[in-house]
Amino acid sequence: MNIRINLFLVTGLAVVAGFHYLAGASTVHAHEGLAAGQNVLAAWNTNPIPSFGLILAAYLYLTGLSRWHRPTHPISRWQRISFFSGLVVVFIALQSPIDPIAEHMFSFHQLQHILIRMVAPLLILGGAPLTPMLRGLPPWALQGVVRPIVSNFLARGAYYRLTNPVVATIIFLGVLYLWQVPVNMNLALHNDLVHQFMHLTMTFSGFLFYWLIIDPKPHRSRMHYGLRVLYLGLIVIPNTMLGVALVFAQTPIYSAYVEAGQLFGMSIMTDQQLGGLLLWVPGDMMSILAAGVVMILWYQKEEEQSALEAARREANVDKSGR
Repeated sequence: MNIRINLFLVTGLAVVAGFHYLAGASTVHAHEGLAAGQNVLAAWNTNPIPSFGLILAAYLYLTGLSRWHRPTHPISRWQRISFFSGLVVVFIALQSPIDPIAEHMFSFHQLQHILIRMVAPLLILGGAPLTPMLRGLPPWALQGVVRPIVSNFLARGAYYRLTNPVVATIIFLGVLYLWQVPVNMNLALHNDLVHQFMHLTMTFSGFLFYWLIIDPKPHRSRMHYGLRVLYLGLIVIPNTMLGVALVFAQTPIYSAYVEAGQLFGMSIMTDQQLGGLLLWVPGDMMSILAAGVVMILWYQKEEEQSALEAARREANVDKSGR
C-alpha cells in the first residue's frame, strides 16, 4: 500500500509539474482572465496552491487508509471513488479553463460556484474522509496541532455553534446571497484577494452544510434524517428566488462583466440569464440529489438498527433457553 501511495504522489506531482511546463505562456495565473486572442482551451490556471492542496488531501487519505488495519467503519470502493471524484471536481473548477473564462462570463462563474459549493463537498464527504485523513497525519501534527484544538473549549464551543443546523443553513445561503450583491461580485472580479476569499467562503459554507446532511462516519449529525430532507427542500426556495431574479432581470446587473467583455459571441444579457438558470435548475437539482442520498443513508441506518435488534432478540432467546 505504501508503494502505491508513493507512486500516486510521484505521478501526481509529475502531472502537475508537466502541466505547468506544457502550459507555458498560454496559461493564466490567479484571476487575470483571458488575454486578447488567447486560446480558451489552453487557458489553464497554473496557480500551484489548489493542486498542492488536492495532492496533499489525496496523500493523507491514502496514507490513513494504509495505516487503518482494523477499521471500525470500513471505507468502501464507492466511497473512495466518491472522495477522489470530489477532488477532481475541485481541480476542474479552479484549475481548468472554467476559471479564467469565469472572469468574462457570469454563467461560467455560477457553474464554478456550483462545483465548489455543492458538488465537490457532497462527493468528498461521501468518501467519509475524517478518519483516514486524521490517521494520515504525521504524529507531530496529530498530537501537537489537532488534539490541542479539539480539546480546547473555545474551539469546541465554536464548532458546536457553527454546526447548529440553523446557523449552518444561514451561512450556506447567506454566503450565496452575499456574493451575488453587485458591489461584492464586481469587487471580487477586480481584486484577486477578494476573489480568493469568495471561493474560500463558498467552499467552506458548502462543506459546513453538507457535513450535517451527509453525516460521514464517525461524525454524528444532530439532525434527524427526516429533518435533513426537510432542510434540503427548504433551501430550494431561496435558491430558486435568486435564480429567477437573475433570469428575469431587464438590465445587466454586474458592471465588471460588461467591462470584461463576453466570449463565444454571447450577449451580456444571455450570459446573465444562463447564469441564473444554472443557479436555479442545477442548484435545485443538487438539493434533490442530496435528499436522495440522505434517504438512502436513512434506509441503511434503519436496516442496521433492525439487524441489531434481531440479533439481540436471538441472543435473549438463547439465554432463556438455557
